[in-house]
Amino acid sequence: MQAQMQTLDTLSHTELIELRNRINNALSEYGDSIQRDPPLERQACRLFTVAEGVPWLDRHQMEKLTQAFEAWVEASRDSRARRSRERVFIVYLLLRYTGAKPGEILALDEREHFDFLHNTVTIAEDGKTREVPLPVEVIGRIREYCAKYGLSGEHEHTSGEKLFELDQGFLRRKFHDQEKRSGLPKELLSPRVLRNSRAIELLQGGMPMRAVQALLGHGKADITASYVKLADDDLRNIIHHHCIKEFGMGTSARNTFHGDVIKVAANEVMCEVTLKTDSGYEVVAIITNPSREKLGLVEGSRATALVKASWVILEKSEAPSPTSARNAFPGTITGVKSDDVVAEVTGTLDDGTPVCALVTAGSFDKLGIGQGDKFVFMFKAMSVIVS
Repeated sequence: MQAQMQTLDTLSHTELIELRNRINNALSEYGDSIQRDPPLERQACRLFTVAEGVPWLDRHQMEKLTQAFEAWVEASRDSRARRSRERVFIVYLLLRYTGAKPGEILALDEREHFDFLHNTVTIAEDGKTREVPLPVEVIGRIREYCAKYGLSGEHEHTSGEKLFELDQGFLRRKFHDQEKRSGLPKELLSPRVLRNSRAIELLQGGMPMRAVQALLGHGKADITASYVKLADDDLRNIIHHHCIKEFGMGTSARNTFHGDVIKVAANEVMCEVTLKTDSGYEVVAIITNPSREKLGLVEGSRATALVKASWVILEKSEAPSPTSARNAFPGTITGVKSDDVVAEVTGTLDDGTPVCALVTAGSFDKLGIGQGDKFVFMFKAMSVIVS
């Protein structure tokens, strides 16, 4: 190795670049490559220091808060309580990923402000609007809630409920209720702290300050940021590019099924889509007809089905209990991470698909299964996100 390093010292700049390209080509065969340094402006964003006195949560803490809310929903005592908690959780997710003010989120209309095809929400304030990208899981949860409770964005409400018609004081109390579940101090459990946290997360991820200000709807820029001017279309493209990349990095291959549409059955409101994976599994999803039309889903179409970990049902392999879940696939548990509140169970289906389930610690303990055990991975058709 020492002799090779000495040889490198004799190479010219051009020869070193050519060598780097050859190494990259060789490494690409193994799914790897040489990582080049990010642009200086992105490095500067990642290295900035949060001002003293600004309350915020890092990404790990926000994940703990999200898991606390999920466990809170799963611990609902009855269907009425679950419906109420699901509404609060949806509002939390929007606050977490948009960095919007509570009043902006609570003013949304599920029929008008969401683009379920492009995974965006349009937020309005003082006569101005801004388009904010959302993770596909968040859009899927909103879509599922609307379909389940008759609040479909394409049809008149069958109930008097509006998804985002919540009192801000009630919302703040529900944030504070997560103190014990999340293990986070009460003073950090508020929509304002989430707004700070999202801004810091985006800046640390390399998004230009001007774009962060546009995404959060900041009306004023500081003196340093005012040196930079970007057109509205440029800001929109930067925001979408960054968020799509960010959400993609946070989404693993777990609970993801790729395949072809083999059946489409529809009534006046909803549509049942059956997807056959490359390994032969059949995944059934229920979506609205307008969603199917926007996605262009017909027999023979290529599509992807995604299931959120908290929507998964686990059962012992030898004797699964009666359930409404038609999507049931056998597998083996490969890992368990659990505390007193939530258990994260990872596994592999018999065809090699990696899967993950997030269940309450109590319900997992009752199953009596652990690493290496066989299990059945199940989810309802209404819980499937199709893209």
